[in-house]
Amino acid sequence: MYEYVGSVHIHSNYSDGTGSVEEIARAAREARLDFVIITDHQNMKGYLEGREGWYDSTLVLFGTELNQEDHHYLAFNLKEELDTRGLAPQEVIDLVNQKGGFGFIAHPFEKGSPLVLQGRHYPWKDWEVHGFQGIEIWNYTSQWRDGAQNLLKALYSIYLHRNSNLKCPCPQALQAWDRHLARGEKVLALGGTDAHAIRVKAGPLQAEVFPYPFLFRTITTHVYLPLQLRGDTLHDRAMIMDSLKKGHYFTANDQVHPSQGFLFFAENSQEQCLSGDTIALNKKTALEVEAPSPRSTIKVIKEGKVIRESSSPNLVFKVLERGAFRVEVHYRSLLKGERPWIYSNPIFVV
Repeated sequence: MYEYVGSVHIHSNYSDGTGSVEEIARAAREARLDFVIITDHQNMKGYLEGREGWYDSTLVLFGTELNQEDHHYLAFNLKEELDTRGLAPQEVIDLVNQKGGFGFIAHPFEKGSPLVLQGRHYPWKDWEVHGFQGIEIWNYTSQWRDGAQNLLKALYSIYLHRNSNLKCPCPQALQAWDRHLARGEKVLALGGTDAHAIRVKAGPLQAEVFPYPFLFRTITTHVYLPLQLRGDTLHDRAMIMDSLKKGHYFTANDQVHPSQGFLFFAENSQEQCLSGDTIALNKKTALEVEAPSPRSTIKVIKEGKVIRESSSPNLVFKVLERGAFRVEVHYRSLLKGERPWIYSNPIFVV
């Protein structure tokens, strides 16, 4: 099994981002990412123009962000643009699935800021929908905007403490995710940067708010692949998309601490599986967590409640009941205390 690190939910100059595909690929290489997925609003021009592929050591892939008034939906594994004008949220989800794609509800509890976009914001309101793959629980740009409610807070979070508005995933998104899991639904979680690299001007002064290289070192997606990436775009694209669809990945804030090496899996007397998978309950069923730092606090969570906690980097937990089990790892920083760090997808014990 091989771990690769990427960033998802990125906007280029094909929509409202400022960077070209080449500039985004260069920023990703600078941040040492293996892949990025560009999700421009309502279009897949980069894919249709043949821009998908390897740029030196970074693979650039394309999805799209479909906008329906308040409802924004990140769609992956599509090979054509979709006309979703006038469709209800459930119709958008169904259309993506029919076209062989899958998707995640984007920034579902966004609040917005009076300083940005005249206060416009795009929360997800229709929670009667079904058939979506998961929920975006951690969105750097959206959560920064939510915290920038006045000029002083905005300037502080841009120039003095860039992570001040992003101490953890969106609490409401985590709660919504746990509610779906408690109902027995197979729902995954995703983290995104929502990178735009917006450039602002004030007279002769110019500034780029949250450049791509900075954001690419924050919220990352770590995929587990059965084979190494081999430089074949179609082959490598298929493996990464399959990993995202199955939940064979974890989300981390790599600004807290490097997260490579985290592993969450389950085994019993007959099989072994990764996060996102389903395993049968028997007398041998156990969960195992391997965290990448001795300063880790591991939390096993079921139905929104911590059912096991460990301050060591390894945890083996015998499962006695069915349900969806996910893992959070917090990093115990010497100066900043315990900080949310790594969020796994669930393992479903049936």
